[in-house]
Amino acid sequence: MLQEAMQSNFIFKKIKTTSWDNRGYIKDLLLLYRLMQKQKLSSAEGQHYFVLRNKFQEEYTHLLKETNPIKYHVYIEEEQKLLEDKQDQLKIATAQKEKQIQQEKEEYQQWLILQKRA
Repeated sequence: MLQEAMQSNFIFKKIKTTSWDNRGYIKDLLLLYRLMQKQKLSSAEGQHYFVLRNKFQEEYTHLLKETNPIKYHVYIEEEQKLLEDKQDQLKIATAQKEKQIQQEKEEYQQWLILQKRA
């Protein structure tokens, strides 16, 4: 544990600022760091890595930046692309909702006209 903590400045700083009661957080960060260092992961390790990476996204980003700057830039570009895709999907969904509301208003106006004729 001490050797891994000394290899990562980020984890070392986290150890300094984290209380003993919250040592599980540090253990999770160390495990994430260990899994990031491995070339190949077993299926169980891969699942655990995926869970930890999603649970500690900000910490993962810092560790990735510290350990593998090239992979970090690729990761940031992918995250930016995902964010842009989500924004595009939100715009499309909003436009569809507005179109649906407009269509319902038109149908309502037609219904009112039919009500007055009857």
